[in-house]
Amino acid sequence: MFLHFRILFYSLVFFVGLEMIAMKQGLIFPVVIILTVFSLWGAKKIGGRWLFSIIPVTFPFSSIAMLYLIDLTYGKQVFVFLGTLMYYLSLLGAYRLNNYSKDQTARGMILASAATTLFFFYTAAYGIYLNFLVPLWQLMIFFLLVTVFVSYQDLMITKRSSRKLVWSYSILLGMIMAEFAWVMNFWPFGYLTTGVIALIFYYVLWDLAQSYFLNLLSRKRVVANMILFTFLVSLVLVSSRWLPTI
Repeated sequence: MFLHFRILFYSLVFFVGLEMIAMKQGLIFPVVIILTVFSLWGAKKIGGRWLFSIIPVTFPFSSIAMLYLIDLTYGKQVFVFLGTLMYYLSLLGAYRLNNYSKDQTARGMILASAATTLFFFYTAAYGIYLNFLVPLWQLMIFFLLVTVFVSYQDLMITKRSSRKLVWSYSILLGMIMAEFAWVMNFWPFGYLTTGVIALIFYYVLWDLAQSYFLNLLSRKRVVANMILFTFLVSLVLVSSRWLPTI
């Protein structure tokens, strides 16, 4: 079942919150607080576990930060609709996994919402870093924390029997992405290009970790991921505008 009234209601509240910020940016802080508390409580009620609250709680922060960087009115409206859709999928995936833990469709929903959350966050965080002269160490810490917790929810669904191992790999992914944030500091690209590359890099790392948990990790898979990463990043770089170095 794709439509669920309670999830639809929570998503509508999320939609209204983003619309309020799109119309008046001065409402950012109260809306963030309301959506965070609402998402924390709602995801727990729907998913039955606090684990499923991580992505819905992180999503408002990344979405609102991303919305802040969009100037065009129609662009904001498109983003609000797409963001609400992904928020809905994150809750629906949690609901379905709570009813049947081996639901692969729900697993795909969680993965899609996790990827969207990280893309919004990586892009928005780097955009704020560029525009507001945020210290680099703060950017690295945010990359670390968000990556750790989002990875934990996603990987925990795959490897529910070993919480310590999942924490270890989630922290490892977070540390690598924090170092990646430091590397990005030297790149002559805008925040959108950087966010895409960061997501591609994270996906390659995440796929290797998941393959290890599922006993699917092999030399061929590692090589295939390296080739995929090189191809996708090259495609992004060729089609991106390079910023002048000052």
